[in-house]
Amino acid sequence: MSTTYDAIVIGGGHNGLTAAAYLGRAGLRTLVLERRAVLGGAAVTEEFHPGYRNSIASYTVSLLRPEVIEELELKRHGYQPVRMHAHLSLLQDGRALLMTDDEARNRAAVGRFSPRDYDNMQRFYAATDRIGEVIRAQWLKPPPALGGGVLDLLSLLPAAREFRGLTVEDRHLFMQFMTSPANEIAERWFESEAMRNLMAGHCVSGNFASLDAPGSAIPHFHHALGEFEGVRGAWGHARGGMGAITQAMASSGRAHGVEYRTSAPVERILMQEGRAVGVRLEGGEEFRARFLLANTDPKRTFLKFVGREHLPAAFAEGIGRLRMGHATLRMNLALSGAPEFAALSAAESDVARGGSVTIFPTRAQIEDNYRAALAGRIIDVPYLDIRIPSAIDDTLAPPGHHVMSLIGKYYPYRLAGGESWDTIGPSVSERIMTELERFMPNLRRLVVGRQFLTPLDLERVFGLTEGDIFHGRHDLDQIFGLRPHPQAAQFATPIPGLYLCGSGAHPGGAVSGAPGRNAAMRVIKDARRGRPRS
Repeated sequence: MSTTYDAIVIGGGHNGLTAAAYLGRAGLRTLVLERRAVLGGAAVTEEFHPGYRNSIASYTVSLLRPEVIEELELKRHGYQPVRMHAHLSLLQDGRALLMTDDEARNRAAVGRFSPRDYDNMQRFYAATDRIGEVIRAQWLKPPPALGGGVLDLLSLLPAAREFRGLTVEDRHLFMQFMTSPANEIAERWFESEAMRNLMAGHCVSGNFASLDAPGSAIPHFHHALGEFEGVRGAWGHARGGMGAITQAMASSGRAHGVEYRTSAPVERILMQEGRAVGVRLEGGEEFRARFLLANTDPKRTFLKFVGREHLPAAFAEGIGRLRMGHATLRMNLALSGAPEFAALSAAESDVARGGSVTIFPTRAQIEDNYRAALAGRIIDVPYLDIRIPSAIDDTLAPPGHHVMSLIGKYYPYRLAGGESWDTIGPSVSERIMTELERFMPNLRRLVVGRQFLTPLDLERVFGLTEGDIFHGRHDLDQIFGLRPHPQAAQFATPIPGLYLCGSGAHPGGAVSGAPGRNAAMRVIKDARRGRPRS
């Protein structure tokens, strides 16, 4: 026996929950199947040490689309945003740059590196904001189909009008940002080596590429596209952690009849006469639906759940060649007190803890790190992106205590010399702690608990192939109408009845809800026509 639904969503991560909520609102009977015991995918809040809770994987808010927040009524369902008001950049030479909402203070802080780089920075961000508007306008639209007909060509016109709305200088800058190396952009805009290190280094967070590679400056647009509570470029926190966002999404869907099954790992997508007609769980239970939406990454979706034998040969080869892996690991720390920063006063440390903190290698070190990770070697001077959310959210730790999360880059999924992450993980964790102590001298004696998630752990725990948090790199040939493949870039796939709704679809990774919303709109459109895409 099998149960029949209008739509089944494979994977209860944030995009799957977004898609399901929209489908439920449209009147489609929808089921979400999640392999873990809790909904949320990588956007979850969990107790990782007794009494200490944190966003153990996804960890910050900026790209969550305001349309998703409003249309799914996430605030009514429990989402409480808390804005961060500071960013601390820590340099290898011991200097620090603390940016807050105080413009005069910020100008003076940057002025220690260069008398002109604060104005250069303002011009830089103004330019990326203007150019980013062109990209922002495409995020909630399907990308044009390559090789399509007249209708697909016509879909290019709005983007062309928006592009033409830019000045000639901004069009030129747009093409430079899309094709130039991050190092070249940094050298063109900034005069001090410190600011060049910081600005080029920002491209590490959403990338796995040499900073001298064409297109490596694209992550600057992720920063430009972000907004928090209507403030462009701002970052924030969800009270209760990232799991509060996904629980609000699930609550929104539940209010419109969406059903959820946890501890329900999918084993196979069921095929019948060349169409996707349902799923089979690992325990053998089957569910059927007119529409299947996969929130799993493209490789897992097509090569494991569907199988090469059901795919066009060229398409299967293309998915097999999709470049995965962002060389990322995660650490969560339970702390008995507040960490102090060696480069800051006590008052400045208090401000910094409530914001974002990044430890930057130099540009030369980043290049060495990239080459080392590419060869499967462990690096010495990592890029570390840090949050202490308990400084602005008292629900996560006991009074006076804190939780800290960090993302470390670049750490390879595949290790050289036959080494295993299960073997070397503890020693790598210790090396990171030693690096952190250089900047936060009191940190180690505060640690009462530690969770360490290697790239292999990210794959095992969250089902992220090769530990890729974005379901595929954001390289030039893996974005827009090429993501994840020209034949699946508009959310429908070569398999009738099967759609992509995860980060492997347009516009890509990060907690935005955009791929989930986009895929749901496509399915709703096809449902109104009376049949899945064929």
